[in-house]
Amino acid sequence: MTFSIIIPSFNQADYIEETLMSTLQLKSMAKEKGFEVEILVFDSESNEQVQTVLRKYASQLDKLEIKKDKGQYDAINKGITACKGDYWTWLNTDDTLDAEGVLRLMDVLSRKPQTDYIYGGIDYINEQGQIIRRFEPVAVDFQTLVTKVPGIFQQGSFFRTAFTKPLGLLKPYNCCFDYEFVLRCLNAGANMEVCPFKVANFRQHSLSKTGSITPVFIREQLLISKDYGRKPWHFLSWFSQLRLIKHTLFPRT
Repeated sequence: MTFSIIIPSFNQADYIEETLMSTLQLKSMAKEKGFEVEILVFDSESNEQVQTVLRKYASQLDKLEIKKDKGQYDAINKGITACKGDYWTWLNTDDTLDAEGVLRLMDVLSRKPQTDYIYGGIDYINEQGQIIRRFEPVAVDFQTLVTKVPGIFQQGSFFRTAFTKPLGLLKPYNCCFDYEFVLRCLNAGANMEVCPFKVANFRQHSLSKTGSITPVFIREQLLISKDYGRKPWHFLSWFSQLRLIKHTLFPRT
């Protein structure tokens, strides 16, 4: 069984080496267990600091493309098109995988190969890699994501290639292409598996999308959820509007 890890890269010099090391550690450990891991990096002509790191690890990567892209979603789409894995995921260059957890996830898939969408828990970490919050995995469902809480577990989630190929590529959103894609999978009847253990680390810092452009996230979530059936009286509708008002009155600096 082969697993593809797509890494979209742009100017994350402080964290990209740690990201690459976590995937390479997983690749080595997975090989001992009989799993194959391919790592595909698509860099949008980052600064010289990032290029230096990429050159350092280039020989250990299955694919490295340095070419200007249309955004994060576009880089990931290149990977989806190019990858050879039975399952695929993407990992941002400020996040890391938990190798032991992902190996356990792979074992689950070896026993349940018809799983279409699988994920586990996530730790939120700070700039120094210290854990600041734990998110235990919970089962998501289409109706809740559309009408109540648009929260997904993206880091360390894997999708079955044979299932997602007919669904197409990520849509050109700035932030919430992952939310839309998960909704698309669930709407298509994805066979979902939730792993009761940690599989990845999500890094919170001032320059991350999540920390710096929250209103963009909220507006995209509203657009996407409306496309999938959200109505004005649903909880997500009025709560998101309150969040937008809050961020307008008290913007983050």
